[in-house]
Parts: sequence; structure tokens; C-alpha cells
Amino acid sequence: MTHPADDLLPLFLSEAIDRLDHLDQILGETVPAQGSEDWRSARRELHTLKGASRMMGLVEIAQVCHQAEDAFEVTGERGFENLLKLVQQIRNMVGCVIPGELGASDGEQSGTSQKIMTTEPSPDPRVPRKVLDRVSDQAARLSFLARGANKMVEDLYGIARTAESGVSNSHPEQVLATLAIRLRHLALRADRERSRLDRLVEGQLGNLLSIQVQPVRPLLSSLARHAEELGASLGKTVRVQVEATRCRLDRRIMDALKEALLHLVRNAVDHGIEPESEREILGKSPAGTLSFRAETLAERVRLTVSDDGRGVDPQTVLERAMESGLVAAAIADTMPDDAVRQLLFQPGFSTRTRASSVSGRGIGLDSVADAVRKVGGEVWIDSKVGEGTSVTLDLPVTRRGESILVVGAGGFQVGIPAHQVQSFSGPEASRHGTDEGENSQESSALCVHLGSRFGRPDESAPVVIHTTTAGVSLDLAVEYVLGEEEVFLHPWPRAVGKVHGAEALALTVDGTPIGVLDLQYFVRTSDDEIQTSVQRPASPPALKVLLVDDSRITREMFRRILMDAELEVTSVASGEDALAVLEDGGIDCLVTDIEMPGIDGLELTRHVRSSARWEHLPVVVVSTRDQASDRMAGLEAGADAYLAKQNLAGLELVALIQRLGGHR
Repeated sequence: MTHPADDLLPLFLSEAIDRLDHLDQILGETVPAQGSEDWRSARRELHTLKGASRMMGLVEIAQVCHQAEDAFEVTGERGFENLLKLVQQIRNMVGCVIPGELGASDGEQSGTSQKIMTTEPSPDPRVPRKVLDRVSDQAARLSFLARGANKMVEDLYGIARTAESGVSNSHPEQVLATLAIRLRHLALRADRERSRLDRLVEGQLGNLLSIQVQPVRPLLSSLARHAEELGASLGKTVRVQVEATRCRLDRRIMDALKEALLHLVRNAVDHGIEPESEREILGKSPAGTLSFRAETLAERVRLTVSDDGRGVDPQTVLERAMESGLVAAAIADTMPDDAVRQLLFQPGFSTRTRASSVSGRGIGLDSVADAVRKVGGEVWIDSKVGEGTSVTLDLPVTRRGESILVVGAGGFQVGIPAHQVQSFSGPEASRHGTDEGENSQESSALCVHLGSRFGRPDESAPVVIHTTTAGVSLDLAVEYVLGEEEVFLHPWPRAVGKVHGAEALALTVDGTPIGVLDLQYFVRTSDDEIQTSVQRPASPPALKVLLVDDSRITREMFRRILMDAELEVTSVASGEDALAVLEDGGIDCLVTDIEMPGIDGLELTRHVRSSARWEHLPVVVVSTRDQASDRMAGLEAGADAYLAKQNLAGLELVALIQRLGGHR
């Protein structure tokens, strides 16, 4: 899960101090008898504080809380003294989260860092001196150009005054000649300044982007450790190989893809790599292999996650897609294997018939595709049955404007990501000076007339755009090509809803809004479908989620995550309060912790399942308990899913709630 905003830190500190004070009251002079109400209450306080610390990324505090929980099992004077020391250590560590603020008098300021314990190293703030020198030098040059522009504005006002005075002149031809000469001189000067400005702006942008670019290896090494630990928890031995020599990627892109890459690792270890006994029968090494490879190709980075597991059977994928209505039987036989494998990125699609605690609930790969497309990339799957699977992410090195090819079809102008265009041909292409002639590609297996997809068929579309998306060749028939532009991509306004076949909105140089196509959409849908991309779809009502957790910090963090995903959230601190909210009706999904005073999460889940009114209500248990026995207890109580807080990604929780709640 991504780290919360710093504004949650005061809430965490307040809650932590309250729980520690309560612990001091409970412990008193001696440790409570095992099994007593005070004993359970003290354990619950430590357990909740441990979960809140992990949610805040304060793993050192969480580890000491875990040690204190273990200390409850040790009887005798020595065990009690150790427990008191650990509780005091937790209090000291909480006090050091913001040095000088806890207990400082009003008006005192602390000059030290706000957080002294973090789970991830922050990016190195040091910037190479050469880069700083170039940025400073070019900033000065830009200021000179700005002053030059001011002089040109003054000259234009002078020309305007000359023109005004010449209106009543008895010899206007002399005034016109003077204006023509002055305007030509000014145009030549403006052209020179524009060229200088273009070079300086491009250079300055390159310098600033170079500051954001960082090595990919640290991220991949972190994922490798997670894969090994996950494999061990599933009883599998996983050997990980990382190859990313000198490969660098924009830090913002890496941050945006962390959760997506985590999904890929989980799928590879859980879905792909077989158990050791099965691998031995197949003649494979007992230890599975997971590989990360990152390489730079011009201005793109290609990142591949591969495993040597069971692979993906296209026939199985196609059968499940037909069962779920994703693919019509009429076109199933004509779909190439590459296009079939892309169906795995459809929301809610899974080839598993049973879910595990790690994956298999139809979430993950669709989130991966969405995350990759949002940073201007592509993702596709290559696989051989019995030999393994490779998921490839094709990404821009840096986040800047997207280069698109602007075309016309069906009365609309739309953009096609330029990096996906291989060539284009046809009678109209030569008019724009871009006919590929003999070098144009042969007709691909898939051909789409864009005008037909926009509800305005034009089978005579003369220009064919040859593209490749996710490893699949795709031809797009359009009416004309305007040219290539660099634009910024914007999400569609909420009022518009989801526009089928268009991943983003862009403004051209002249200010015209156009849709930028999602080519994978045209690979996975049939020409027989009526897709009117300009219609506003009916938006489903927002899912109403009931969030139950006795930790204020956990409730607030989850509430923010769910509300950012446009879910309606009601949060309560106890099972009793949750039952009262359920009585009022209108809840689409219940998300509950286990450790709570009074009615705990398991008892609440059993109560829901025993009621005819709520027996079909989706229930998601989210707990710091992550043992197999804990998961089994949650599922036996009737939960639809059991997630561990330690490794929980916000995107994963949202996708699961939307799936269980009925939003595909």
C-alpha cells in the first residue's frame, strides 16, 4: 500500500498514545492472567497498534509490537519485566516519530526530520553539478529571450501607431511600404528568437527530466525479494534473476507501476510456477525461476517479467472468455493466440475456478493494463504451455508529452499513439507526404474501419494505418491523416463517463479536443458490435462500502483510498455499530478487521452470513493476521476474500470491492 499523506501522522500519534496509556492501566503491577478479559484487551491494543504502524510504514514500531505480543506468552517475573520494557520502547519510538513535538511547549519548533523511520529509501536528493549548471544557464538565457520578446511587443505597438496615423495620410502607399518593411524585419527577428526559444525549452525540459530518471534495478531487486518471500509462504522455492544493466526510468513512472508489478509477481509465483512435486513429475527443476529484464530501446524501456511455470493455454482462455460473454462464438475461431492472451487483461477475467489468498479472484491483470496505459505504455503476454509466461511492459523513459498521429474518421478527428504506428499507405497518404510505398506493411489479420466503430460507416476509407498493439498487428482504415503532434493526455471528465475505445483526451496545438485511441480495445472487440464512442454511457451508482475497524488511523487511510475510487464509505469502530448500519440497508460491500472489542470481525461475518437478509452481502476481511490458519478461519466464517494489511495494495482492495459489489 502506498504511504499515507503526512497529515495522517497527528492522527496516528494521538491514537498510539491513547492505546499505550490504556496498556499501562491494564498492566498495572502484574501481567493479567492468560485468557482473562484484561489479557485479551491488552493483546488487542498491541495488535491494533502494530497494524496501524505498518499502515503508516513504521515497520520498526510494528516489529517491537510483535515482540510484545510474544512476551505475553512468557510467564513469570522475567517475562513481565520484558513486556514492560517493550511497551516503554514502543512509547519512546512513537515519541521519536516527530522529535521535539510530543511534550514540547507551545511555540517550540523542531528542526529535525519529521519521520525518522521509513520502509523505503527516499530518492537521492543530490543532483549532478553539471545538470544544475545547465539548468541555471538555460534559465538565464530564457529570461534574456523573455526580455527580447518584450522589445518585440513594443515594436508591434509602434507599428500599430504608424498604421493608425496612416489612415488619414494623403499618400497611404508610403505608409504601407513602411509597414511592410518593418513587419518583415520583425517577422525575421521573431523567427530567429522562436528557434532559439524552441532549442532552449527542449534542452531545459531534457535537463529537468534527466533529474527524474533513476536506475530500475533497485525496484526490481525489491520485487525479487518479495517473490522469494511469497514463494516460501506458498511452499515453493523461487529463484529470481534480475537483468537491468544501466537501464533507467522516470521515477514517477516507477512509482505509478509499483502496485502493477507487484500484481505480476504474485500472479507468476501463485498462478505460474508449479509446486515442487508437480515440477518434478514434469521433469523440471524443483525450484521455479522468475526473471526480471529491463532494457532501453531508443526513448522506450522494455520491462519483462518471466517465469518458467505452467504457461497460459489459449484454448482455456478462449473457453472461459466465451462462457463469461467476453467473446462471441462467431469470432472465436478467427482470433489469433496473441489476441486471445490479451483477454487476460479484461476486468474480472481469470482462468482459475478457485481463488487463493494471493490471487485468482479476477483482479490484478486489468489493473496492470490500466496502470501501464496511464503512463503511456503497452503491456502484452507471451506464453508457451508447459514452458512459462512472459509479461512485457513497453514504457516511455520519461513522462512528458505523448506523440500522437492525428487522423480523421467517421466525421471525427482522433489521435493514435505514434509509437504504435508502423506505417500507413493508400491514395490519400501521398497527399500528406507520408506514403510508405513499397515499405508499407502487408495487410494484417485484424482490420478495423474506424468510421464504422464511430457509428458512421465509410467503407471507402482510403488510408490504412498499420499499427502494432500488445504484440498484435492491427490495420486501421481512416479517411485522412493530418500529421503528428506532441500533446498532453488528460483523463476524461467524470461527467462524460468512460468513452469506449479512447483512453484519454488531448488538446491539439490549435486547442481542438480529440480522443486518443486505446488500440487494445479494437483488438479485443468484434466488428459486429455497435460501439458509439461519442455517446455518454449510463454511469452505475457508486458502491456503498461499510468499513469496520477500531483503529482510527486505519479507518481514515482506507476511507481515503476508497473515496478516491469514487466509492461511498461509511466507517464505524465496532461490530455493534456495523450491525446498526446494516439494519438501515443500502450497503453493497462490508470490509472488516478481525481484532476488535466486543463483536470481532469473524463473529460479525458469521452474523451476516446467518441472516437471510444479508447472506449474499460481499464480505472482505482485512487483517494483520496473515497465517494460513487465520485465512482459513476468515473464509470458514463466510468471508468472500481475506487480505493481509502488510502487503495490501490500495488498487487491489478497490478492484476487489468493485468486483464483489457488481461493478465490472
